[in-house]
Amino acid sequence: MKSLVVAAVAALLTAAPALAADPLRISLADLDLGTARGAAELDARIDAAAAALCRDARRPGSLLSDRAYCEAGVRAEVMDALPRRARADYVRATDLLTVRAPTVER
Repeated sequence: MKSLVVAAVAALLTAAPALAADPLRISLADLDLGTARGAAELDARIDAAAAALCRDARRPGSLLSDRAYCEAGVRAEVMDALPRRARADYVRATDLLTVRAPTVER
């Protein structure tokens, strides 16, 4: 059964110890990412995982809540974890290309 583990997001959250012990899994086994329906279902699963993981998210070094930052991190983590072929199928089915702004090391 193919599944992705969304655990690296733990670094984005203040509740990292709890998440590191109990990561979420997103199953791909029943999805055909080459279809619009399969890609939409993956998006729904990513959104559900992000909602669960990012409830009390804070950007590193900040006391302010930043759920959008966390949710973007979850999506990026899943996309990075997708096998190359699955990612290519997803991009073709959604007609989307994911791009990220360059990060600045401080």
